[in-house]
Amino acid sequence: MEIDISHRTNREQLECLPSTSTGSSKLGNCEVCSIIEAKYTCPRCEVKTCSLKCANIHKKELECDGSRDRTKFIPLNKFSDLDLANDYRLLEEISRSLEGYKKDKTRRFLQRNIVLPHHLYKLKNGAQRRQITLKFLPPNFVRHKQNTTRLNYAKDTIFWRIDWIFPNSNNLKLVDEKVRETEKLSNILQKYFVKQDNLILQEKLQYYQSLGMSNIKVYLRAEQKPGNKFYELDLNESIKENLKGKVIIEYPTVIVLNKEHKEVEVIDSDDDHEDIDEKSVSGKVVIERMLKRQESEESLYNSLKNLLFVSENSNDEMDE
Repeated sequence: MEIDISHRTNREQLECLPSTSTGSSKLGNCEVCSIIEAKYTCPRCEVKTCSLKCANIHKKELECDGSRDRTKFIPLNKFSDLDLANDYRLLEEISRSLEGYKKDKTRRFLQRNIVLPHHLYKLKNGAQRRQITLKFLPPNFVRHKQNTTRLNYAKDTIFWRIDWIFPNSNNLKLVDEKVRETEKLSNILQKYFVKQDNLILQEKLQYYQSLGMSNIKVYLRAEQKPGNKFYELDLNESIKENLKGKVIIEYPTVIVLNKEHKEVEVIDSDDDHEDIDEKSVSGKVVIERMLKRQESEESLYNSLKNLLFVSENSNDEMDE
């Protein structure tokens, strides 16, 4: 007797198939259909499947590309000769890539001569006229994407993005955008020292509000200097005056602290003997050092936690 299964679902059709399990499978049943004995293991997520169809379903549902993670940690007791050979081949490929990169004169030239978009080129020149050394990260970096600092060429005015970090409030970060360079730091910061409409923000800023503006100091991270060094900024001066003679990568990040705090290593803006001498080293070295210091915002937060002995929990940027 013939059975019409054309109207049945895939699962019902699979239930009609005879079981091929012998009871001795090391993989067990397929983790997708849970019926047929598994034949394959995904090299990446180790899901067991019985067929190409089930393998494709698992890739779609888990967003898995099926490629082995060549850098995945393997415990020593599970490390095999095959894993050793795979690691050796990976290191060989990296070595060949690096050698090819070193021989590629075109890439080396482009790396030393990064062409900036027109608006960033004008911004950099505008900052230079103000004796501010402004540097940019590669386009794919989050810090570069977040940067909204621009030069209004008609008014010859820079409008800065400023990140404020409040370490004593669990590294709370607040952002001001399009701040005119002639604004005093005290005027910009004042709005955070009054009662906030946002109750969550009010609770987080309560410690600083209890201190008051007269009992705080603000610091700027000294870029491209060894260790955790900072410039002390003058609240009564403008952004333009405070950034004069300093190196800024993308935009300034200003740290707000109780003035009684003594753990910050402060240097003068004219202390240039520790700066990287870009003329004495290759462009590649300069970029590598910049990227190492600015690879993510977390690097800044971690340094603050270690330096200032604050909480391990860092706050995300809050929506106002």
